[in-house]
Amino acid sequence: MNYYTKNALISAIKKSTAFAELKMSDESSIIICEYGGRPLGIFPKEDSISLLWIASDIKKAIESRDRTIGGDRYWISPERDYFYENPETWEGWFCPEGLDPANYEILVNSDISCTVSSNISVMNQRTKENYIGEITRQFTLIEEPFQTDVSYCGIEFIDDCVFYKPNLKINGWSLANVISGGPDNPGTVLIPINNPDPKPLSYFRIIPADRLIVRENYVAYKIDVDNVYKLAIRPEDINFTKPAKIAYVLKIPESEEYGFLVKLSDDIPRSQDQCFDVARDHPDSEVGVVQSYNSESPDKPLLRYGEIELQLNMFETIDNTSHGKATHQLFAYIGSKDEILNVIEKYLGIDNPELF
Repeated sequence: MNYYTKNALISAIKKSTAFAELKMSDESSIIICEYGGRPLGIFPKEDSISLLWIASDIKKAIESRDRTIGGDRYWISPERDYFYENPETWEGWFCPEGLDPANYEILVNSDISCTVSSNISVMNQRTKENYIGEITRQFTLIEEPFQTDVSYCGIEFIDDCVFYKPNLKINGWSLANVISGGPDNPGTVLIPINNPDPKPLSYFRIIPADRLIVRENYVAYKIDVDNVYKLAIRPEDINFTKPAKIAYVLKIPESEEYGFLVKLSDDIPRSQDQCFDVARDHPDSEVGVVQSYNSESPDKPLLRYGEIELQLNMFETIDNTSHGKATHQLFAYIGSKDEILNVIEKYLGIDNPELF
């Protein structure tokens, strides 16, 4: 299964993990999954598919403790130091199990809010030091910041992470998996910028020109899950006058409607020295703090995911611990193309963007 309705998702996970349903209305809701400690499905309309990507066999993924379940997860960066067995040569990528999926528990929940928590652990592969700590994630439904009259669902995250070791040079990292229609129905990432001459960065290998659109006030990037590329935008190019930092729009497969996801936050690095996530293809050069990943689907015709990502505040030393706390929001919409274009203009200030 490539796409899940709310009922299909609940049916698939109900015997494998605890979960909470946050209800904005009879029409829209979000499923919070205890396993992995994250929003797993977001449903702006009754019987709509989730605009967050969910693993095709989610039950098996949970029961086998696979970290690749989808949704909107929390990591730390720099990826080089914590996700590669050999950071110097960028070899042996892996995901630390103590970070994702970790061992989250739902602490409290209601119809509009849910809090999850877990002990966490990671090893700095460069120094071979192991760091332990804990994370609490609070999810709360929120109203849209302006009226759109389009079906939507909104959630605010407060991510509070502590490692019991001072002076760690790390950032929080929010990553939302987004669905794709594949090469025949690609989605478009939109990032508002303040620089008419931006410098988009490739993080794995050079992004082909036909996957990027660079305009005076935005950068667009193709998501088709047909090859691996990663885009990043420097803090110098980000439009900090707007809370919205990155968005994604897609013609929903087998539908005439469009979906739109947008991530908002003011808790992101504002300069190069506040972010530690270096690029694999130019590790000694500049860094990007707003990022987007296009995966490859090895089991076609089943489709994998794209990602819209934010590097979050760098950790601060407080009471002999390294502490990272950030607030960010995610809104999801489903409507006609004209309705979604109007929503895009309100959030991003982009009038009639070019879409892939």
